Amino acid sequence: MTIIWDKIKLVIFDLDGTLYEDTAHFEYYANQLSDKLPEEKRESFWKDYRNMLKGNHPVIVGRVYDAVRDRILVVSPETNQVTRIFNWDGQELDEFEKYPAPITMDFDNFIAIGDGWWPPVAAAKHYGVGSTYDAYSRTKDFMQTEEFQFADNPGLREALTHLGKKKDLVLITNSQADDVERLLVTLNLSGVFPQIVASAKKPQQTLHHFETLLDQYGINPEEAVSIGDNYLNEIAPAERLGMQAVLIDSANAFEAEKESTMVVQTLSELFAEMKSV
Repeated sequence: MTIIWDKIKLVIFDLDGTLYEDTAHFEYYANQLSDKLPEEKRESFWKDYRNMLKGNHPVIVGRVYDAVRDRILVVSPETNQVTRIFNWDGQELDEFEKYPAPITMDFDNFIAIGDGWWPPVAAAKHYGVGSTYDAYSRTKDFMQTEEFQFADNPGLREALTHLGKKKDLVLITNSQADDVERLLVTLNLSGVFPQIVASAKKPQQTLHHFETLLDQYGINPEEAVSIGDNYLNEIAPAERLGMQAVLIDSANAFEAEKESTMVVQTLSELFAEMKSV
């Protein structure tokens, strides 16, 4: 599976986990969430979170956490219909009567476990944490300090700048606008993206954003590609519309079913293609 760059006119990028691949901030975030728990629950929180990172827990990337019923769901990316249900201990349940209709993912009740930000959130909510926004804000602030350093990614700006001379580039991210600007400056990517959609509310608004962009640029779906690390947020909606897609899967665990979807471990694997367009 590969991208047909000759057909592409519009390239849509995600930010977190795509343009930078560091993971130290997830550990910091988990610590901030742990601090919100009573002392007696923190050991269990960390045990579950560590198991999630090892793949030894039902909460894994690609699933959805039902924070109201404390259930982990497998959801069809085409229909948003629940296809499998697990309890916190990993036991598969037959409770489909509780999910008769397609679900709508959000950030409070049905939480898409799309990347490394969300496993600690699921663990925190399981153990009784309400709002996680303050912990998220502290983590974002930490990422702007000298103590936190992004890993160098040589060639990123050069590859994106070259691609931007040939194709239209758009950045769509759930991060807030001020965070986006600071991150782009830190990553030496300021000025690379002519159009930025911040606070995008992916995945529930992804289809809307993609359809709006296709109309704005006057192109067909197959002339656009979505590049991101979150299957539910960036790839499944692209597949539904008939767009091309690139999933960044650092764990190398995902097998694409669509011919129009390419899987790489890092964005840097695309640099040569981006520079040769």
